[in-house]
Amino acid sequence: MQYIKAKFPNSTRSYTYRTEDSVKAGDTVVNAKGAKLTVTDESVDMAWVETYGADKVAVVKKYEELESGGDDES
Repeated sequence: MQYIKAKFPNSTRSYTYRTEDSVKAGDTVVNAKGAKLTVTDESVDMAWVETYGADKVAVVKKYEELESGGDDES
């Protein structure tokens, strides 16, 4: 589990999230409600995570775009 900073498209503030997926700055992730966020390259303050509670940090998953799949000519 890694901790990342991500922000909503129209926001200037980044929030801390945790994810099991391998993500890097610029990747798109989705939260539990399906909202898309962009991963930033900001470092996460682990002291804040420990104080807030690691189990309370929201989990996000890497956004996978669905492929059209209609181009297969087999």
